[in-house]
Amino acid sequence: MTDALPSPVKAEPRLPIEVCERVIEAVYDDDYRFVSTSLATLSRCALVCRAWRPRAQRILFEYVSLRDKDTLYRFAALLDASPELGSYVRTLALRGYLHVPYSPAVLFLTELRGKLTNLAELFILGFDDAEKAAKPLPEGEKELPCLPFHRYFLSLLTSITHIRRLDFVGVRFPSFGDFARFLNMVPNLKELYCYRVSWAVLGLDPVCMAKRSSLDSQKMFLPNLELLTCYDMDEQGRQRLLSALGPSLRTLCIKFPNNPPAVRIEHPRVEQEAPPLALNLRSLPCLDCLFCLLAPFSWPDQTLESLRDTLVPWMASSDDVGGDLSPSQRHLYFAPADRSLFKREDYVALLRTIGPVVEAALCERETAEGDLQDQTGGDTDDLPETDPCRAGLVVQDLVDRLEWEDWWWAAVAKCFPTLSRWNRLSVLAIHSWYPGRQWQDHDQTPQDYARLQAMAYLAEARRRLLWMVGSRVLLRGRAASDTT
Repeated sequence: MTDALPSPVKAEPRLPIEVCERVIEAVYDDDYRFVSTSLATLSRCALVCRAWRPRAQRILFEYVSLRDKDTLYRFAALLDASPELGSYVRTLALRGYLHVPYSPAVLFLTELRGKLTNLAELFILGFDDAEKAAKPLPEGEKELPCLPFHRYFLSLLTSITHIRRLDFVGVRFPSFGDFARFLNMVPNLKELYCYRVSWAVLGLDPVCMAKRSSLDSQKMFLPNLELLTCYDMDEQGRQRLLSALGPSLRTLCIKFPNNPPAVRIEHPRVEQEAPPLALNLRSLPCLDCLFCLLAPFSWPDQTLESLRDTLVPWMASSDDVGGDLSPSQRHLYFAPADRSLFKREDYVALLRTIGPVVEAALCERETAEGDLQDQTGGDTDDLPETDPCRAGLVVQDLVDRLEWEDWWWAAVAKCFPTLSRWNRLSVLAIHSWYPGRQWQDHDQTPQDYARLQAMAYLAEARRRLLWMVGSRVLLRGRAASDTT
């Protein structure tokens, strides 16, 4: 009977640990919409077994999100108990109520100083109105007018001078000078993102942003900055920031129209004047990528003027001594700020409106016919045409179904005929880094759209016909009355 029983076999793992580690790595997604879910899953992975714990823990602490002072204190205590975890942190996100007495955006420098040796990215993200409504402050607590800076705050920034990326969302500084001095303390920045950034006092131009005549790049303001994003930021502060930057900047992301936060900006000792809506990009000769988000134009004439006055200096900057970009290197990008604000035809109508402004800025003016005849003896028929485009245009983030791709290409090409003719126009109709929201008429097909458009044309034709008939009847009635 004993011989019939199976002999005990030592249990072995079904999968090599290397395969399990690959699966654990695939769990993490750094997209802010999925970070919370990813971190929760990684926490469970770290509790499965000892073999899974090292890799799950290393990935789990790559991105740390702190929402208030209590979570900040708990995380600091954890690092005191296990200092090696601090070396895993690559990204630190401070998201929540920032303008409060115990703001995590100010306290983290004291609590975590020297503990995050490999920190590369810092996100300081304030709640928007919807998040504040969903998670109100405890009764009796109120927000402050701005970040509660203390006298030693800027000196503590020396502990994070090595970071490469910095994000500000919904942050209000005591003054523009405080904002500039914050940036000046992190000179190794390569990427800076500013969304809805403001200040209680604009004040005078800070000394740290003054242009340096020295050839030493380390004495410049943000000498390594390559990418800058400014969405819905105060106009004067945005222009000051751009004017202080140098040839390191290669990519700029802006929005038309720009809608600064609805807060009052005080200007002591500074003359009250209307801020310029256009950005002067002439001081950025190496700027090869200009990315523009487009929202509905509340004031079309003013926004078109701002767009034109921004693009013309950008094109002129390539003619400066410091600029050496060829037309094949320089690109302008258009993307909808929020697709849910548009129907497809509405967005095409917007592109049709800005088309002449864009082509006038991006394409060289044609040589006068008389001048050309003088140079060639009057015979111009056999001369090859030269490409007038000084930059390429990319219309992207349309994020539509495949069946709409041809429609988008045809519609956008009509908005930019010169760029399309010289193959300097690209339309990315179905791809996007950020799928986001859908068009208002997302469920329609091209056939539905064509049918509705035909019906609209027919209704317009009928309206015009009735108007013409009515006008003729009215004229005949007047003529009859005159004869009598």
